[in-house]
Amino acid sequence: MLEKMTWREIEADQLANLRKPILIDVRSPCEFAAERIPGAVNIPLLDDQERAEVGTIYAKEGEVTARRRALSLISPKIPAIVDSILSLKNRDSALVVHCWRGGLRSEAVATFLTIVGVDCWRLRGGYKAWRRMVLNDFARVSLDDLRFVVLHGRTGVGKTAVLEALRDRGQPVLDLEGLSNHRGSIFGGLGLKEQPTQKNFEGSLWKQLQDLNGDVFVEAESRRLGRIALPDFMLEGIKHGRRILVVGSLSARVERIAASYAGAASEELVQEVLALISAPAMIERLGKERAMHLADLVRNRNVEAAVSMLLQDYYDPLYDRYIKKNEPFECTVCSDSTEDAAEEIIAFTGKSIARSSACR
Repeated sequence: MLEKMTWREIEADQLANLRKPILIDVRSPCEFAAERIPGAVNIPLLDDQERAEVGTIYAKEGEVTARRRALSLISPKIPAIVDSILSLKNRDSALVVHCWRGGLRSEAVATFLTIVGVDCWRLRGGYKAWRRMVLNDFARVSLDDLRFVVLHGRTGVGKTAVLEALRDRGQPVLDLEGLSNHRGSIFGGLGLKEQPTQKNFEGSLWKQLQDLNGDVFVEAESRRLGRIALPDFMLEGIKHGRRILVVGSLSARVERIAASYAGAASEELVQEVLALISAPAMIERLGKERAMHLADLVRNRNVEAAVSMLLQDYYDPLYDRYIKKNEPFECTVCSDSTEDAAEEIIAFTGKSIARSSACR
């Protein structure tokens, strides 16, 4: 005889108290894609088409008729849904079921699980409550809690690579470009997969922040990374953080950038680059003649020459103004060797003594 089980409710801010929680999001796939709790697994009660159908019935015929139609769609799926959830469970994990706002969908699945003798939790308020907790936490972040050590520098000096080297050495790092899947410039999305939604970016950022406090290494960023907007507390942290200038030789910068795009030189990508070059703002900054020359380099796949021209004629003048605005810097390191740069930064932040190995 099955042991009698029941489901219990848990608040969003109590999830961290559970041992190895497995979050089961029972919303439709399109809801899950737009916004989700990091690490959650989508096991939908209704697919996107079914959800739209039930919503239409609700609007036209009322709640009772809509619920009856939803029940007819869900009933044949119950064994498969339960089996999918049970395949994720292990002895040490706690199952947490949720939907949008802790309504009928999560209640139904929690009930299915208890019927077959599986203990589980139900997230009170659903994803909506978790999202509210994230925004409240962002509003409470203090510069006393997180003190950013900010890497500044021209395009191509390898600030992201230096951050990776710092992380490999056990240093606390927040890689905003990695989280946003964007390099933070006009060409920053080329060759990369689609960016996350704003809400999913903020969810991933919140999750990483749970393990960070004190001094955290981060790259200097503007408000937007592609279509992603940084939260105000991040911008304030970058603005008031300790400043380190990363420099590098032109040859190393060109080589680094050319290598990062080498695997993405498809015809589609070339056409995207040409479209960006022909944009009025780019032509205004470069001048028509130089823009045409740059376009010819791209068409001929002369990547290194195109990158060198972009750096010297477009990016460097922009970044140099930003760098000058943020002077003075506490430390300057050369990133032609990212490993050496990381070691110098660690030494500097540990001793608080300005050092310089600027590339000659």
